[in-house]
Amino acid sequence: MASIPRPSLLPQCWSCIRRVTRLGLHPQGQTRNLTKAAKEAERNIVVKLLQDIPRFGRAGSYVAINPSLMRNKWFPARVAEYVPTLQLKQLKAQDVDTNRDATFGVKAPLEEVDEDDSEQQQSKQHYVRPIEIELLSAERSMELIDTFVPPTIDFARQVIEQDEVETKRYGASNAADILNAAMSASKPKPAENAIYGSVSIADVVTTIKSALAHNDEAARVILNEDDVSFVTGHEADDASRVKQLGTFKVEIKLPGAEEPLTRQVRVRAKE
Repeated sequence: MASIPRPSLLPQCWSCIRRVTRLGLHPQGQTRNLTKAAKEAERNIVVKLLQDIPRFGRAGSYVAINPSLMRNKWFPARVAEYVPTLQLKQLKAQDVDTNRDATFGVKAPLEEVDEDDSEQQQSKQHYVRPIEIELLSAERSMELIDTFVPPTIDFARQVIEQDEVETKRYGASNAADILNAAMSASKPKPAENAIYGSVSIADVVTTIKSALAHNDEAARVILNEDDVSFVTGHEADDASRVKQLGTFKVEIKLPGAEEPLTRQVRVRAKE
């Protein structure tokens, strides 16, 4: 393939020659960028801020901004004022920085920190006192319990029915009768008025707290199971519950109180 002579690649008309010459003398891309930045710098005017403006600077500082921004917004709102020519010359002579502070009034973004750095920051944090709720005194708590808890606290439980007397079964062998008698004797008979389950100290405390919850101050009373105890009716080996029908006595005494309160716990048959 024959190569094209180089002179044939040169522009042939005068307009093309002028365009190529202009491109050779002045690189168009760089000239355009430099000219735009220079024009913006020449167009901006220096103003004095009268208020703190985020991303620009504090009140009293000198900032170069677009004249349209000053004319349309800042000057009518008394945000900034124009700088006279004489004062502007003095600022240039003193080499005062008129660039805007883009970081002024802007919160720094959150960044991920290492565990070591986070531990150091936590150690430097100031102690923040937690919110404290004023606790009631023991005497005041006892007064509220005496006011809102009635003298008798009722509970309903299912009664255990006593076994009926077995009638004689004809036709049964003597050995079977002996076995049934032995099994009956080995089973402990439930006490009279015995109930299914029991009424425990936890049941009494829950009922007392529900009575105190109807008053804002009384609801702040702190009552634990250790503060309530059965005085009568409890089992010999378990003083935390009663297991039969009847009326029993309980004592309520908070730590720090001088004298306990007494209330009646009445266990009745569930209908």
